[in-house]
Amino acid sequence: MRDICEIAGDIARDPSLTGTARATSMPYLDGLKCVRTSSDMFGMDNARHMVAYALGNLKSWRGESARALKAELKAHI
Repeated sequence: MRDICEIAGDIARDPSLTGTARATSMPYLDGLKCVRTSSDMFGMDNARHMVAYALGNLKSWRGESARALKAELKAHI
């Protein structure tokens, strides 16, 4: 299983992530780029909760890479 920071970086760089999904998920993805596992903390925030919030904001993101990367994130929670 890849670290959360690697997955978050791949999502943020993916050209298919646009519009509202990008705008609402980027604050969470930026924080997730600093954690390795779901038990890590980013400031006062638990990484597990940040992953859940990011996934919620990524619901409208579609496509093959979206499915694969979201599945990787889901595996951490």
